[in-house]
This record gives sequence, structure tokens and C-alpha cells, in this order.
Amino acid sequence: MKLQSLFITPVFTTEVSGHEKLIDKIYDIKNKDEKGMPRSNIGGWHSHDEIYKDSDFTNVVGDILFNANECFKHLDVKPNYVPEITGLWAMVNCPGSRNNVHTHPYNYLSGVYYLKVPKKSGNLVFLEPKPQAEVLSPPKKENSSVYTAHSVSWEPKENSLIFFPSWLQHEVLTNNSNDDRVILSFNINWRKEDANN
Repeated sequence: MKLQSLFITPVFTTEVSGHEKLIDKIYDIKNKDEKGMPRSNIGGWHSHDEIYKDSDFTNVVGDILFNANECFKHLDVKPNYVPEITGLWAMVNCPGSRNNVHTHPYNYLSGVYYLKVPKKSGNLVFLEPKPQAEVLSPPKKENSSVYTAHSVSWEPKENSLIFFPSWLQHEVLTNNSNDDRVILSFNINWRKEDANN
């Protein structure tokens, strides 16, 4: 029997290194703004979402955009449309903190870059995007395929960079380590590179 998979949910992962110094920079930002911007975070700290304008983040923004462009190629985006950062923020999830289920509205791709990831500091979990899919579902095998699962848990590691559709519901599980997890999260849209095309 031939299986034809339709309407995929694209998730891209890669690794990028060389940005470890940003951890100290993020703590500096946190020390100047302890309150931060509460969003989906429960117990953690969330910076303002325009740190991409800070020159200390120029190189990591370049790496994110380079890899986002690779995602665009796989997603059949016309070559004269390029990725554009619409938001970049830092998060420090202390022990016991987590992030509620959420999406990133009015964006095309979203993602996370992991700078500091202690073991057991909370997996990223993607939830079934098809409405009503769980209303009637047979018992699944213990090691069922990610293609038929209703949620997929992804264990991050340091220097991991992940991209996913902004509409995809996701959450971050509780940090059960004894140390902070430090990440950069971002949103991406597109812009036309050459107005004459």
C-alpha cells in the first residue's frame, strides 16, 4: 500500500557555535530589567523582544538569518524573498520554571537558539496541529512514529538551533535541573530583497 503524506509540519534543526559570550550579556540585561516581559513563561525571565537591535547580538542574528534562508529554500519561498527578524528575546528559565502552551501569531517561522542547557532543564514539546485529531484516537504503540503522534518532545542541547512554523503550538516543560537554562528565541517574516522583481 502506498502512503502519501500531505500537509507536513516542517521543523528544522542545526547547530551553531561561537556565541557563548552572550550568556553573560543576557545576565547583564536581566540585572538591569529584573521584571522583564512576562509572556508564556511561568517563573522564568523574558527580556524585551528587540535585543536584535543591540550590536552584541549582530553575529548571532546573522547566523539565524543564514539558516532561516536555508529553511526558506526547503519551503519553496521565492528566492527574492528573504528572512527578516521581527523579534529576538532572551529567556532565563530558573529551576522550577516552564513555558505554557503558546504560538507566535503574525509571523512565518519561529525558533530557539540554546546557549546553556543543563540536563533535565525542560524539553520543547510540539502539539498536534490538526483540529479534532485527538477526539478519537486508537491506543498507540509505545514507540510510535512522530508522524502519527499527538505530541513530540524534543530534548535540546547547547548550540542547538531550531526553526518551526509560528502557528505550531508548543510548550517548554519544567526545568528540573539545579541551574538556569538560557536561550534566545525569535520570530521571522519575509521581505522582498529586490523591489524591481
